[in-house]
Amino acid sequence: MTSRPRLRIPRVLREAVLLILIAAVPATVTGFLQLRPTEKKPLAPGEILAADGRELGEKAVWVDARPRKKFEQGSVPGAVLLNEEEWDAQVPKFLDAWDPEKTIIVFGERGSDAGEGIAHRLREELKIENVRVLHGGYEEWIRP
Repeated sequence: MTSRPRLRIPRVLREAVLLILIAAVPATVTGFLQLRPTEKKPLAPGEILAADGRELGEKAVWVDARPRKKFEQGSVPGAVLLNEEEWDAQVPKFLDAWDPEKTIIVFGERGSDAGEGIAHRLREELKIENVRVLHGGYEEWIRP
């Protein structure tokens, strides 16, 4: 019985293949983690995405429902401050900026109900119908 000649793979080639396999595992895991679909919460009734709000341009009035200190640190360009703490004093300034033909977009901070609260007051107390709440709050506006 004759034995078959053994195939000899050079040591350098074996080590290179081994290194490639070792590197492929974390690269594959990282790729899947970065490409996995992110969970996006569906829009609640009356909400609007930041991109859709930006597209409205001059057809929107932005209302910042956050505290004055946050507003002064930065806000949507041209936004009007209208929050619970200063509602009575701020309503006249809001009404000066308001136009019935424009969409009102109210925003607070992510996780806060301030935007929804002000939007509710605009609808119920001032009887303004075209009011939306920015999905994700101000943090969504500034997100790249």
